[in-house]
Amino acid sequence: MKLFYTYSLLGMVLALVSCKAYQQLQLETETTHRIPFEYIKGLIVVEAKVQQQTTKNRFIFDTAARTSKIEYGLAEHLQLPTTYKRSNGTAQGIRRTVEMTVIDSIFLQNLPFYRIAAGKLQYDAKSYSPCVAPDGIIGANLIKLANWKIDYQQQLLETSQNSLFPTENTKTHELDFKTSFRSGIPKINIEIDGKRIKNVLFDVGYNGGLVVPEKYASLFSETASELYIDQSTSGIFGSNRDTLMVKELSVKLGDFNTKIPVQFSSLNKALLGNDFLEHFTIFLNYDTKKIILQPKEKVQIAAERNFIPGILNDSLWIVNRTTPNSILQIGDTLQTINGFRPKDIFRSHCDYFLQISTLLNQDSLLIKTQQQKIIHLNQSKK
Repeated sequence: MKLFYTYSLLGMVLALVSCKAYQQLQLETETTHRIPFEYIKGLIVVEAKVQQQTTKNRFIFDTAARTSKIEYGLAEHLQLPTTYKRSNGTAQGIRRTVEMTVIDSIFLQNLPFYRIAAGKLQYDAKSYSPCVAPDGIIGANLIKLANWKIDYQQQLLETSQNSLFPTENTKTHELDFKTSFRSGIPKINIEIDGKRIKNVLFDVGYNGGLVVPEKYASLFSETASELYIDQSTSGIFGSNRDTLMVKELSVKLGDFNTKIPVQFSSLNKALLGNDFLEHFTIFLNYDTKKIILQPKEKVQIAAERNFIPGILNDSLWIVNRTTPNSILQIGDTLQTINGFRPKDIFRSHCDYFLQISTLLNQDSLLIKTQQQKIIHLNQSKK
């Protein structure tokens, strides 16, 4: 009798969960919806209407954000009440307490999602996220409600209640992922030079390649490495100093094999991002917990830069990335780079984020420090 009661209770819970999911997304079984996106600085940006507003807002589409986010000022304008508060962390290892609310409706094109929990997001002043999507994040608590196709080449999302598949006779690679209904974040296992790394986040909200915790670096001690001290990555809550060891290693996902630079992070991040994933069309099927990778081009990860400056103020640069053997140290202030102060070439914080590669793509940089020292820096990428 006790066993029967346990199974009955479990069945009731599953039924309630299924009912709630249906209420959040009322999508006809045979319907596939197409949602265009912009691909900006390696991030997927979608337009959505919230709370039945006629104007569209811009959000980052992020499978590794547990809950969706709505910018605080927008939430207040829409009079979204705070229901409770919770701690929220980022890949940079920064945690903040966030006010939570519920968005009655989010429309992606003409597809409605209902009663979506969201954090009221107050971006850090140094965050680059609002430069591409000022209104927030579409997170895993919405994404998990359907199955998705992500076509980077066409800049198009497709979504359905049915599993999505490539056309027949197409070369593909399949891998399992695990998640929980409460979380929705897909986690995969990856082999690096034959060593299995578990619970790597499948993260289309990350514009880097493959990064894993630094504790795994010792497994590949015989492979040459490059070391970087970095504070150039800034998430929704700002930046944190990271030490990155980078090794060129063989990587296997399912039956797909390649060789790429792998980052080992002192912030203990475990992420697979768009610098890798953009070379595929992705089929993310939550109903079967399967990811299908359809190759579109050879996987090439962006080469590491040995120097990245940031903006301290209009007149001074700050060193945000360097190497241990460099004369430049993290946090050093600089007067000019190639004769320019920050205000001479960038109009704003976001202009810097969107255009900094123009400066860094030059073969060499002439740097003048606060102490009037002149440094010629070779910008050949590792």
